[in-house]
Amino acid sequence: MENSLIDKIKEAIINFSLIEKNEKVLIGVSGGPDSLALLAALNKLKNELNFSIAVATFNHLIRDESGSEVEFVRELTKNLGVPFYTKQEDILKIAKMEFLSLEEAARKARLDFLFAIKDENHFDKIALAHTLDDLVETMLFHLIKGTGASGLIGMKPKSFNGIIHPMLSVEKKEVLVFLTNAKISYKSDLTNLSLRYERNKVRLQIVPMFEAMNPNFNKHMLYTSLVLRDEDEFIEAISNKDAKVIKDGDSYSISIFNNLPIFEKRRILRAILGKESNFERIERAMLFLKGKFGRLNIFGETYIVSSSSHFWLEQKTPFTIDRKIVLEIPGTTVIPDADLAIETLLSSNLPVLDNLNVAFDLKELKLPLRARFRREGDKMLTEVGYKKVQDIFTDCKVRRDKRYKTPIVTDRDDEILWIPGVKRSSLNKISNKASQTLILKAVFNKK
Repeated sequence: MENSLIDKIKEAIINFSLIEKNEKVLIGVSGGPDSLALLAALNKLKNELNFSIAVATFNHLIRDESGSEVEFVRELTKNLGVPFYTKQEDILKIAKMEFLSLEEAARKARLDFLFAIKDENHFDKIALAHTLDDLVETMLFHLIKGTGASGLIGMKPKSFNGIIHPMLSVEKKEVLVFLTNAKISYKSDLTNLSLRYERNKVRLQIVPMFEAMNPNFNKHMLYTSLVLRDEDEFIEAISNKDAKVIKDGDSYSISIFNNLPIFEKRRILRAILGKESNFERIERAMLFLKGKFGRLNIFGETYIVSSSSHFWLEQKTPFTIDRKIVLEIPGTTVIPDADLAIETLLSSNLPVLDNLNVAFDLKELKLPLRARFRREGDKMLTEVGYKKVQDIFTDCKVRRDKRYKTPIVTDRDDEILWIPGVKRSSLNKISNKASQTLILKAVFNKK
């Protein structure tokens, strides 16, 4: 059994390319049986597979004995000659402050700690000791809460940001036999027996019912997870490719989207909505995008907005930004709030003029020129007289969520001369009599 556990971990490392030659691996160790088995296995395999290891232990300060468990792991790593990192935080306090469940707060703080150690000390991987039992619990937990194929996978051997799970094919009973045979002592966390936590209910009440019906239940769930993982990765690759096709700047083509298979639509919308996505919101969004253009309040102050050709996600925004910036003439002035720069130069040669490139008779201008953002009642002189800036935004199809950060160029008297990328005013038109011309150019995405 001892060799079987190490062989399974070695097989996972090789088959899923979990650890490459010369990599540095940080092992999350709590002092419990699973993480100590992983530490023992990786310590034995490190020379054969040519990688190095270190240990990180996080103290949640939830249980009285947690401090002694940290010292237990510290002493063990000292005997092994393995680098050791530790940190403690009051998770009960954090959970209350951030309105999280105790489990959510503990997981977030623990991962933040591991990622910080990984980045600061240039580790390549973070090895976590989740077993087949944990995988099964996660799959069932996701199923109970409601999920798609991605959630039913439970956990992957390779996760995000360098996290790896080398023990997903190892059952808990194998861990305990391995530790007994190897004469490795460990600490027991009695909270794992408490039905106060939802995951414990799955492990202690639900899983045993399935095992009573099928003694090979865990093994079959592993096979299911592996099949779903392969299929999910294939579908995800297709969806990601098509998501790039329909993306047009920060909006998406409606016609191409509506011609995609429904499974791709769901995945694309899930990516767009992010952590706020759920089945009901995704279905509402798909139905909305089949109809006429308009705005759909998808959640909170977030809307899906569609035009005749595109759709996008829109958040509630402030009306304006309280900032004025004097333009350098000649020179370049960065407008950071607008993610834009305005370049100015004096020239007798006119470039091709459009909404991004405008020109004025320098002698007729009231300097200095300034860039600011919209105000209530703003008007600009157009070819048909003065017009509200709000109406200009509408006519020129400037998105509602972009208007507050669209810069407006004014003269000394605050007369609007130009809305970069949108429209130039009819003031100060260039004539043949102009002896010196000021050219203004809007350059977007320049910080």
